[in-house]
Amino acid sequence: MSRLIVVSEPLPEEKLIRLKEYAAELGFDVIYETDRNKAESLTGRAEIFFGIMNPKNDVPENLKWLCLPLAGVNDYTSKHEFTSGRCMLSCSSGAYGVTIAEHLVMLTLMLLRRMPEYAEDRKNGVWRNDRPLRSVYDSRITLLGTGDIGRNYALRVSAFGPKSITGLSKSGKSDCPAFTSVHQISDLDGILPETDILVMSLPETPETIHILNRERLALLPENAVVINVGRGSAIDEPALAEALKSGVIAGAALDVLEKEPLSEDSPLKDAPNLIITPHMAGQRTLKRTVDVMVEKFMNDLGHYARGETLENRVNIKRGY
Repeated sequence: MSRLIVVSEPLPEEKLIRLKEYAAELGFDVIYETDRNKAESLTGRAEIFFGIMNPKNDVPENLKWLCLPLAGVNDYTSKHEFTSGRCMLSCSSGAYGVTIAEHLVMLTLMLLRRMPEYAEDRKNGVWRNDRPLRSVYDSRITLLGTGDIGRNYALRVSAFGPKSITGLSKSGKSDCPAFTSVHQISDLDGILPETDILVMSLPETPETIHILNRERLALLPENAVVINVGRGSAIDEPALAEALKSGVIAGAALDVLEKEPLSEDSPLKDAPNLIITPHMAGQRTLKRTVDVMVEKFMNDLGHYARGETLENRVNIKRGY
């Protein structure tokens, strides 16, 4: 039986042709099936799967490598097939920074220009234009997460002339020149009181669950806004709803929730000054995102064929 790759992620024809040609050079055949259920049924005879596999299902014995077209992998990292090393797990982190950064810029401006309130006015037939507006200019921005998303956002928002862009990461380091300073996440409590715009793009790990809780929300200034595009578990949602309703913070925008879609009984349902987008900031419909994603897979396919370490392999212990 020839070495088989199953691809379920929808790809432009030119990318699929290039992938098939490169795979053939390395001794692989490619089956392209965009119906996820059908694609997953084919993995019983595949060596590599490039697509989204149902995390509730067992990984076939013959599968040696699952490459997810996703950046977040928390649904997969506890599976024994990956923790044991029997099957390698890689992701597409690094493909989404540009598109999510653009989404972040949009949300930042919407909150500072008070679009949730003006949208509510329009819905209620109210015409007013006297609300004080705020600017990114001279604002203090804190980025909780300095990876691909954080770097791309910092580079773009720096053009607006903020007073500072402070990064927070596990290592306390970043090579992005847009950051005014970078600190370890352990410094978070001291930085929150000096934050006007808090942007969160953290992966889900035991350390990041509810990292923004009631006590930390209270450390933010009253005019602060919070934006989360990382994982919904990073925010204590009842505490956020309470902070919005009581005026502890001025506004928030979420592209990720602890439970999606938003439930009817969610405390966020009637929270004021809140923008919710349906986990679409990093959709794989932009050409650049798909191009980078496929290039990453092809680059690692070469490493795999030569018995080398995958550049995008997930560190199971770290969770990303």
